[in-house]
Amino acid sequence: MPGALVKAQLVSEAEKRDSSFNEREYGLKNFLEFVKTVPAIAVQIRIGSDMLLAPATAGDLLSAYARPLPRLRRDFWRAFIEFPIPGTTRLYDTVEDKIVVEQSPTARKGIIIEPISRETQITWRRAFAEEQPESVRGSLLGSLDGAGSSVFNEFARRLRENPTVMHAWNRFLQKQITDHVAAWAQANGVPEERWCSGTSRSEDGSSKEPMPLKTHSIGQRAELYNFLDNVPIEDLLQLRVPLEWVLKVTRDKR
Repeated sequence: MPGALVKAQLVSEAEKRDSSFNEREYGLKNFLEFVKTVPAIAVQIRIGSDMLLAPATAGDLLSAYARPLPRLRRDFWRAFIEFPIPGTTRLYDTVEDKIVVEQSPTARKGIIIEPISRETQITWRRAFAEEQPESVRGSLLGSLDGAGSSVFNEFARRLRENPTVMHAWNRFLQKQITDHVAAWAQANGVPEERWCSGTSRSEDGSSKEPMPLKTHSIGQRAELYNFLDNVPIEDLLQLRVPLEWVLKVTRDKR
């Protein structure tokens, strides 16, 4: 939770009890110093923004907000998050700079990609759910008791019921996958500019700048970001529509 929101709640609770709250009454310069006196709370400072607070046991969740995360290329994201296809080999062709799925065995040369297992992905969800407020923790954990892909669908459905928690999950999942891909890339000598989005590569392998996008107003961008922040990452992967259409739909729903 943002530190400003936590302080506002403390002030509000104090007023309900005909009292007041001010950290200076405890000889502390600011609210950050006050929070640091509580061992059960972890703090994450964000330069130019409010601090974030979480239970001390939720270090992994809080660390997802520690710094901007690299943007994974879509094909790398899918290669690691989508489960294996029996009888196939998934690899990264360093010459053609692309992910390929070949029938096993394959003569194609490349770096093998082991998709993140179902068990690991459920463990991520369970760890995240354990650190959520009591009002949503039970439903999230309960959704993970099923079998097959229904677990992931039910977890996403529960998240949609609470946009704030869903936004936190999207960030948490992004960090878990980014860390996993980064470790794989380092172990296999794949430079960051290969697995991060930003510049695309021409057919001859040379780097080139991405095509300039149409400019949109700040208001349009805000609408788009707000829409995407409220969609689980599992659902975003299924999008097959132009973003201009998404903008139109979100405006029409108002």
